[in-house]
Amino acid sequence: MNNKVLNIIKWVWLVAVLAGAGFYFFQNQETVLALIRQLSALRIGASLFLLLVAKLFIVLLVQFSVEAEGLALNFWETLGIYGSTALGKYIPGGVWHFVGRFAVYRAKGLNSKQTLRAFILENIWMLSAALVVGLAALLFYRLDLLNAWLGINLSTGIAIGLFILALCLWIAGLILVRGFIGRQTQMSIRPVWQVALAGILLWIFAGLSFFVMFEAFPLQEFGLFIGGYAISWAVGYLAVFAPGGVGIRETMLVLVFASIGSAAQISVYAAMNRIIWVAAELLFGLAGYLQNPAKPGLSEEAPPDRPAQTQ
Repeated sequence: MNNKVLNIIKWVWLVAVLAGAGFYFFQNQETVLALIRQLSALRIGASLFLLLVAKLFIVLLVQFSVEAEGLALNFWETLGIYGSTALGKYIPGGVWHFVGRFAVYRAKGLNSKQTLRAFILENIWMLSAALVVGLAALLFYRLDLLNAWLGINLSTGIAIGLFILALCLWIAGLILVRGFIGRQTQMSIRPVWQVALAGILLWIFAGLSFFVMFEAFPLQEFGLFIGGYAISWAVGYLAVFAPGGVGIRETMLVLVFASIGSAAQISVYAAMNRIIWVAAELLFGLAGYLQNPAKPGLSEEAPPDRPAQTQ
């Protein structure tokens, strides 16, 4: 698809989502306000804290990816780079957060191929973890929904077998990616167990941020919150026409969590969680601004591409 057409579609989608959300909340303002009043400051604060923790694992994966290319950044420096560019994903075009980080990486000495590999690694790790964790939630908690989507009738035993197969394929895929891309990187890529653990912990804490918003705390649905949130993020990520997955992620949350609450409740909580997500990114952006790691580098001319050296 032509980039110009795609950008137009993204603008139209963003305006449509904002207008649709505004119309819905206006038409159902009494219900919406009642649901918002149920959210205590404590639960909103807990949700924000858990999202901040989840995002620390995103930063860790970013650090792992550039570390493999020989760029030795400490965790605080990596957080600053991620935080100062993360909000760019909401600008129609959907690539501005990558553009910002691309400029920083280039200023810090990585060539274009190294930067691209770092982005590929980071996104494979995040997306594959979200898909596996999300599939687990659907198989164990919403098998009815999965059967309806696929038009089949999977039994519990088959669901367990599919989860084990998916887990094995995920680990095997991470091993293959490490071996294939690792032949081109300057340094060894982190062991698979470290990458997998960081990815799983990322989605555990992200799912918990949605879980604590519900007053009843349905503990029997704990796993659904973790996996349901992960699969919702993954679908939103793959929807290239939706900046930051806006609208898509919230719709998936309503579908996946229909078994624990009304559509109105899930919609309002999903919207509130999106606001909390943006607030977390603003705090990370503030950390990046205070540290301002990009300023010195961006004032210099980016170094010319140089061939990546391998071990």
